[in-house]
Parts: sequence; structure tokens; C-alpha cells
Amino acid sequence: MVAIADQIRARLRKLKKSARRASIDGGLTPDAIRNVLRNKSRNPRRDTLAGIARGLECRLEDLLESGSVDGSTRNGPAKGIPLVSWSVLSQLTEPNTLYSSAQAEEFIVTPPNSRNLIALRIQGDSMGKIAPDESIIIVDLSDRLLEPGRYYVFNHHGDTIFKQFQDGPARLEDDNTNSCATIFYSDDIRVIGRVTEVTRKLS
Repeated sequence: MVAIADQIRARLRKLKKSARRASIDGGLTPDAIRNVLRNKSRNPRRDTLAGIARGLECRLEDLLESGSVDGSTRNGPAKGIPLVSWSVLSQLTEPNTLYSSAQAEEFIVTPPNSRNLIALRIQGDSMGKIAPDESIIIVDLSDRLLEPGRYYVFNHHGDTIFKQFQDGPARLEDDNTNSCATIFYSDDIRVIGRVTEVTRKLS
């Protein structure tokens, strides 16, 4: 984390901003950046790093330019999240097979420890409040534990869908201003992964 800490300190100096202020501006807890600088947070999650970048008013790839999240020096080009099509995702039974460059439409720059992330482009407005048409969602394939109020990508009868999970009873719902049909959770629904970020920026 030395390289990233140096990047953060340099950016804080340039902005004349405190670590606490930058953490809050990035939508994080007040001590988030301070914990990274003091090495209390040794391997921050991607959404934490994205929040730090927001608070520092820079791009995530700029923040990671001279180092990596595990403290090693980056010796090659930045890795990327594969942007795959919904139809490709629907046809796959094992998420690990997504990491074929032939199946990716393009790649989104990301930290080196992002092996379990994919990106999908939103089509339509069923989730318009959180992810408007043509925005990009980042999906963590390793996070399949359902929690009420969070957003997930599911496989439902062979189709890939993006919904919000709610309980009492367990159900999947759209998130838009229009009325929508509820899908009640059942054995024929498979969790593909949790949506960790919505972005319009591709590089």
C-alpha cells in the first residue's frame, strides 16, 4: 500500500484537503482514507478505492497508476473488468469462463485484485433510479449473499436480470418511477453476483 498511500498524500496536498474531508466527499466513513494511510486497511475493496478517488477528485486509474492495492509494484498494464453482453452471461453456467477476451466487448480499467468483477451495460429503464439506460454496472461474482435493499444480477429461467432484492417475502423488484412486476424468489432463480458500482465512465 506504500505507492497508493503516496499517491493519496500527494493528491491531498495538491487539493489542500484533509483525509477526513476527502473521505466524506467520497461517500465513505470519515476515517476511511486515514485507515489506508496508516495501513489499517491493507487490501481495500474496489468500491472503497472508488470512493477515495471521488474524494480526491481524480480517476481511480490515476490513483493506482504507480502501484497496486496489495502493495506490490505494477509491472505491466492495468488490468480490466471485462464488459460482457447480457446474452453471453445468460449462456454461461460458470462465471469464471467470463474471463475470455473473446467474450468481452471492451475492458474497464480496474485494480489488479479484481478477478471476480465483470461489467454490464444497462439496456432500458427498469432500474432507472439507480442505473439509467446505457450506464455500466460492475458486478462482483464472488458476492452472492443476499441482503435486503441491495442490488444483484440474477439468472431467472435462463435470462439474466438486474434487480433489487427485498425480503418479507423474498422478492426481486425493479427500481424506477413506474409500476413494476414483482418476481418472488424461488429455487429457479440463481444469484450471479452483487452490483457494487454504477458508472458511465469506461476508461
